Amino acid sequence: MVRLACVFTIAVAGLVAAAPIRVQKMAKRAFVLQDYADFQISDGTAGNAEAQANAVFVTPFDGVDLATVDSTTLKAVQTMREAAEAAETEQFNPAIDAASGAEADALQNGKIKNKVLKLTGEVQALNIQIAQAKAAGKDTSDLESKVSEEQTKLTKNIALDQKAAGQPSKGVTGGSSTNDAAVSTKASATSASATAKASATKTSSAAASATAAASGSADGSSISFPVQDYADFQISDGTAGDAEAQANAVFVDPLAGVDLATLDDSVAENMETMREAAESAETDLFNPAIDAASGDEADALQNGKIKNKVLKLTGEVQVLKIKLAKAQASGDDTSDIEDKISEEQTKLNTNIATDKAHAGDPSKGVA
Repeated sequence: MVRLACVFTIAVAGLVAAAPIRVQKMAKRAFVLQDYADFQISDGTAGNAEAQANAVFVTPFDGVDLATVDSTTLKAVQTMREAAEAAETEQFNPAIDAASGAEADALQNGKIKNKVLKLTGEVQALNIQIAQAKAAGKDTSDLESKVSEEQTKLTKNIALDQKAAGQPSKGVTGGSSTNDAAVSTKASATSASATAKASATKTSSAAASATAAASGSADGSSISFPVQDYADFQISDGTAGDAEAQANAVFVDPLAGVDLATLDDSVAENMETMREAAESAETDLFNPAIDAASGDEADALQNGKIKNKVLKLTGEVQVLKIKLAKAQASGDDTSDIEDKISEEQTKLNTNIATDKAHAGDPSKGVA
């Protein structure tokens, strides 16, 4: 499949005083038409398909009036959905028929995750069409019936995926799961300040993180993780409540099922660069913006800052897990790294909880 590198920018309508709509500036997080191998979510483990599929098809439209989505972007969503459907019928089905035992089970789990991906794209495309039809004063009954039908299928497959949570899942492209934020080919990096080093008491949660660090089995030596500008991977615009899934889509999901010890050093280096960019956004942009704002504006920026903290700390923990896996593979002492993971994970959990406490509230970024 030839990579299509076109970027489609979603146009947004002006605010109407009588019925204000919070509109995300999609120029920051354009919806990118990708090859299936670059947005598939089947490799890794079962159980998180809903969040991964949302990161591909739903999150890029957070805060956007879907009636304003242009026809080219809608076509991109539909094209990617069709690619997922083709993978199911042309690749998953024959691969499952030819496999047996654990291999067949992993492929079946991958197929279910792919169904969640496909149906999420289908529902999102229909939601866009409904919004546009309503804006044009057209009848939407047929579209709404179709959404109900597809949502029922989606809910069923999400339940199947969650039932198999933790089990191996295998895709049909040989790649690791990614989304639009994690596979962007932008080459420029954003400068940022480094995190100060600190030590903490080793806890059982650090030991659990240590076990998880190298739990994947797939060889990661050929995986690349391109550095992106902060504006292209930030998650603060939209609404609060989903920062954990969005941050995982940037830093964690692309390496699902991969033995972190086998990754090229450039992966951790590029992740660290992006983590530093998020930290710089917090200190250099969010803090002064919040100080200068008031009322709803300040609240939205504060929610955006919390989401950015989740993003920053998710990157930090993932980089540490890569270092931990490599140290374990080399037989080196890992106590300091495990202490640091425990410390950063505690901060991450606190900020995830804060984000969820404000679920649905407006969130504003600074990029």
